[in-house]
Amino acid sequence: MLVTISIFASKVARSQEAEIAGPTGTSLASSVGTDVSAGSVVNGPTVTSDRPPVEQEIAVMGMIPAGDYRMFSATVRCNAWTVGVEYDRHSWGYFLKSQFDYVVEVIPVLILSQPAVSDFWGNALSPNQKLVPGVSISPFGFRMLWRGNKAIRPYVIGKIGAAVFTQKAMSPNASYANFNVQADFGVLFKLTERVDLRVDPFVFFHISNGYLAASNPGMDELASKIGISYHLGKQEK
Repeated sequence: MLVTISIFASKVARSQEAEIAGPTGTSLASSVGTDVSAGSVVNGPTVTSDRPPVEQEIAVMGMIPAGDYRMFSATVRCNAWTVGVEYDRHSWGYFLKSQFDYVVEVIPVLILSQPAVSDFWGNALSPNQKLVPGVSISPFGFRMLWRGNKAIRPYVIGKIGAAVFTQKAMSPNASYANFNVQADFGVLFKLTERVDLRVDPFVFFHISNGYLAASNPGMDELASKIGISYHLGKQEK
């Protein structure tokens, strides 16, 4: 009985497909991707889109300090080295003739060099230095990238997030958790269709706790970054 019903339904479906034509004069079976001769469905309706894939990048960057400066902070002899992973996504269209991207960064390696002994305000009480490890994440950031798909593309980046250290940073009366603010100027150099060399000759790197603790020495650093950026997803021809 099941076989008979299947054969009958198949014949009815064929007769309806032959009679009903699509908007372009082809049979309905052709418009939905059916194989009339075989009487079976090959695949479903095909949906196409003219929208290009979203541009995305993953960059691995290393930061080398160029010195500490008293811009918004009071400490001296404080420097940070980092190795971070940054994700850039073209989510926000264009602004000031630049590609406006969303940026998020995770820094699993953050090494702070600071005086071995310091007072309440972060002033050095010893000529020696010590290293304090930490991590940082910046979930709020943007990138303005100029020159589109050219071989050399300048950009600026702004990021804000948090940094946590294994001990109180820059002062024994400060805090483990701090805010992290970054501003970069850099250039992408095209190496292949997917890979770019990324150089940030100017980086402003700030750490402070915003008076979450009694003492807030803070640190301002000028640095440079270098790394590799990899383009994700299917590449347009």
